[in-house]
Amino acid sequence: MLCHRRLASPCPESGCPAAVSRAPLAGSGRRRAVALLSALAALASLAPAAGAAEPTREERAAAVALFDEGRALMAAGKHAEACPKFAESHVIDPGIGTLFNLSDCYERTGKIATAWIGFRDVAAASLSAGQTERERVARARAAALEPRLSRLQIVVPPAASIAGLGLTRDGVAVGRALWGTAVPLDPGEHRIAAAAPGYEPWEVKVTIDKPGVVSVTVPALERATEPASAPGASGAPTPAIAPPPVRPPASDPPSAQGGSIRKPLGMVGVGLGVVGLGVGTALGFMAKSTFDKATEGGHCDEAGRCVDQTGLDLRDDAVAKGNIGTAVFIAGAALAVGGAILWITAPSAPDAAASARGRGPTADAPWSARVGLGPGSVWIAGTL
Repeated sequence: MLCHRRLASPCPESGCPAAVSRAPLAGSGRRRAVALLSALAALASLAPAAGAAEPTREERAAAVALFDEGRALMAAGKHAEACPKFAESHVIDPGIGTLFNLSDCYERTGKIATAWIGFRDVAAASLSAGQTERERVARARAAALEPRLSRLQIVVPPAASIAGLGLTRDGVAVGRALWGTAVPLDPGEHRIAAAAPGYEPWEVKVTIDKPGVVSVTVPALERATEPASAPGASGAPTPAIAPPPVRPPASDPPSAQGGSIRKPLGMVGVGLGVVGLGVGTALGFMAKSTFDKATEGGHCDEAGRCVDQTGLDLRDDAVAKGNIGTAVFIAGAALAVGGAILWITAPSAPDAAASARGRGPTADAPWSARVGLGPGSVWIAGTL
C-alpha cells in the first residue's frame, strides 16, 4: 500500500503514518478549458462558466477528513465502509493517493474490475507527475489482478444485427465497437437488454461469479404487433377529439412613439441565440472528434476509461469542449426562443392613415403566436 503523499513511498500493510497529504491528479484539461473560454469571451456572459472549479479550503478539509476516516476503517478491517469515504473524498478533491487507496479498497471488497482500472489510472497519472515509484507499484497491482478478472462478451449474430438495434448493459449503452469484445466487469448480476424500432425488446440477466469470459448471444428480435383501435358504438373506430383552441393573451398596447421596444430587443436576442447555437454545435462536434480519436487509437474505451496519459489528455480535452459547448448551446437556445417571443408578440404601430381620420388601430384584430422546442430544433409560427 502507498502512503497518501505527494512523493510516493511504500508502506507496510499495517498502514501509513497519521500525517498525510493529498497529491492532485495531473492533466492539461483545465488549461485547455480556460483557453477555450477565452476564445469565446463574446459569448461567455450569456451562460455560466463550464468546467469544475478548484475545491475551496472547506472542501479540501472535508476531503482530508473523509480520507482519514477511510484509512482508519481500512486499518480496522471495515473495507466496505471505507470505500465510500475514499470515493467521496476523491470526488471533492481528486488525488493520486486517494485513487490508489480507493482501488485498494475495491480490491479487498471483491470489485476486481473496478480496482484494476483504478490502478491503471493511478499508474498513468503517476507517470505524468513524475512519481516513478508509485507508477511501478500501481502497474504491479494492476498486473496482479489481470488473471482474476471476470469478462462479459455480448455477441450479436448477423441475423440479429438489424437497423436501429441498440444494446445496454446495466442501463448503459454499449456501442457497436464493443459488440463481441470481452469487457472486464465486477462479479455479480448484470442486465443485458436489446431494443430496435418496430421490434419487441429483449432482456436477460447474467450472473458473473468467477474469473474468465462469459458470453451472451443476442437473439433475433421479434416484430412488434400494432394494437388495434378501440371501436365505437357503431363498430367504427372512435375519431380523436381535437382539443379546444387556446386563446393567446392580450398584447401590450403600443408605445406613444408608435411601436414597442420589444421588437428590436427580440431581433437582437434571436441573432445572439443563433450565434450561440452555432458555436455550441461546433464545440460538440469537436468534443466528439477528440473522444473518437482517443477510442480509435486504443487509448480509452467507450466508457471513458483510459489506459495511458495520451488517453487521459484526450478525454479531458473532449470533456472540456463538451461542457463548454453544452453551456453555450443552452444559452443560445434560450436567447433565440426569448428573442423570438419578444419579436412576434410586440404590438404594431398605429396606422397613420387611420389616425388622420380620427380612428385608432382595430383593438380586437385577431393574432396568435406559437413557439416550440423539438429534438434538435426550434420552431416559431404566428398569424397576424
